[in-house]
Amino acid sequence: MRGTLGKSLGCITAAIWLVGCASIRPSTPEVVADEPALAAEPAMAPEDILGRSAAALDDILGAPALVRHEGPGEYRRYAYKDCALIVILYPDETGAPKVAHVDAAALNSDEENPDPAACLASVR
Repeated sequence: MRGTLGKSLGCITAAIWLVGCASIRPSTPEVVADEPALAAEPAMAPEDILGRSAAALDDILGAPALVRHEGPGEYRRYAYKDCALIVILYPDETGAPKVAHVDAAALNSDEENPDPAACLASVR
């Protein structure tokens, strides 16, 4: 009887083991597609500062790092963490200096100049 009981227990153990193995799936890492990072909405675009006065510009951008007068024009450079924003003011039809041109420059000479909109996006 002991031999039959041992064989029965062995079969039961094997059956439990097989059932347990059948229900266990090898774990595979879940693949999650990287979603593209959404670009931060720029606080403003170059068009938003065109035509503004020097005082209005300083209210928006802060104090310029450099101001240089050349003839009737005024060159202003605003230094930020990742770029320098270049703004040129010229007198409008009434003679008041207004923003006529916006550009951006890299902080290092071995870097490519950024797009003015990208530079403005880094403001604030």
